[in-house]
Amino acid sequence: MKINQNDILDIIQNVGGKDNISLLTHCVTRLRFVLKDESLINEKALKENSLVKGCFSVKGQYQVIIGPGLVDQVYDLVLAETGAKEADSSELKDVEDKAMNPLQKALKLFSDVFYPILPAIVGAGLLLGISNILTNAGIFGKESLVVMYPAIAGLADMITMVANTAFTYIPVLVAWSAVKRFGGSPMLGVLLGLVLINGDLIPGSQMSSVISGAIEPQYWNIFGIDILKIGYQNSVLPALVAAWVLVILEKWLKKHLPNSVQLIFVAPIAIFVTSFLTFLFIGPAMNQVATWITDAIVFAFDKVPILAGFLFGVLWEPLVVTGMHHAFIALNIQLVAATQQSYMLSIITITCVSEAGAVLAMSRLMKSKNQKGIAISAGTAALLGVTEPSMFGVTIAAKYPFICSILSSGVAGILIMIFKIYAVSLGPSGPLAFTIIPAQFWPQHYFCMALAFVLAFVSTLLIGKARQKKGLDVA
Repeated sequence: MKINQNDILDIIQNVGGKDNISLLTHCVTRLRFVLKDESLINEKALKENSLVKGCFSVKGQYQVIIGPGLVDQVYDLVLAETGAKEADSSELKDVEDKAMNPLQKALKLFSDVFYPILPAIVGAGLLLGISNILTNAGIFGKESLVVMYPAIAGLADMITMVANTAFTYIPVLVAWSAVKRFGGSPMLGVLLGLVLINGDLIPGSQMSSVISGAIEPQYWNIFGIDILKIGYQNSVLPALVAAWVLVILEKWLKKHLPNSVQLIFVAPIAIFVTSFLTFLFIGPAMNQVATWITDAIVFAFDKVPILAGFLFGVLWEPLVVTGMHHAFIALNIQLVAATQQSYMLSIITITCVSEAGAVLAMSRLMKSKNQKGIAISAGTAALLGVTEPSMFGVTIAAKYPFICSILSSGVAGILIMIFKIYAVSLGPSGPLAFTIIPAQFWPQHYFCMALAFVLAFVSTLLIGKARQKKGLDVA
């Protein structure tokens, strides 16, 4: 898309001019300004810019929604025009920390650890979906594709192996990302993750067999203490907490040991002491916490499925607005790794479609050509799972479309639980979500999706038209 230079100059002027910009960076959909004085912003004029889908201030940053793909081009042009300083991760962390309360800081920690590994998890989920399409009967005929076409059986087997690797060996991904986030040596994190899944350990999935006596337990006897040789495959929390301990030890050793011997002693001492503490009590304790969390989620969706489906459907987008959704992403990674399914993820795939229905209804109600264009663009992005332009640019500001959207998601969540539709991984939302939904649920899932869209669209349109009749603003 060719970008009008006047639109770039307009954005700069309406955030207070280039002299008001301290730092500049961007994410998938937004320009993120750290400004000297936010009172200089002309938000009304900014929202009239054809490139801008919405804007808001959060965590010490003023964020201007541009949209996926296009934001990269706009960022480069704004940077070139202003000569603004590009914000690095440490500078942004300082800005955000000053603006956040303890709960927000804790949630951001989850985001910082799990966001970098999402591409691997989502990629594995998509491959798992492809594997299910190839191996499940009843999709393209009575028999599965691998039975009808034996030549692809080996390919399907390899795809399954690659897909399962990310979830089986997730401690490596978590330990690497967590150690990097906490300020340690990432390669020590990788080594710690590999220690937790070492082939000499009894796989964690066989713990029930160890307890029942079907598998004979093996122990290390260290100073009279028996430590069970158990692995932590498919586990998240043990690796996360162990990584935190590892970084504390590494930093302490670097502070107290002479520079001349650090290369020799820091890594082996830090990794061994952390491993010892993890197998002794960190791993068992965190596995128990993970089990309690998983059991609580499974209990809620099994015992009160209608209520759980409705509440999660209603609350998901508000959680995204507050940033609390990052904690649920971490929980779902743990849940999928432990149980290979999640009702929450199947509901999440529907919520963006509700948001699309509401914002596309707003495009029918709006009179301004620019506003209509923003709403249509935001609605298209929402259908593909990116709801920030829709929420911050249109529905939250008008209030009633957002309420229509989340209530429609709640209704869809009820149906998801009636049909018992689950997802097998994190992955795409909206119409592309079939890749993470088992094939036997495709018809029901698309029915829930269509209903969510129609409910949000119709309810928003009817309320908007009623407001127009009363002479009230629709947006």
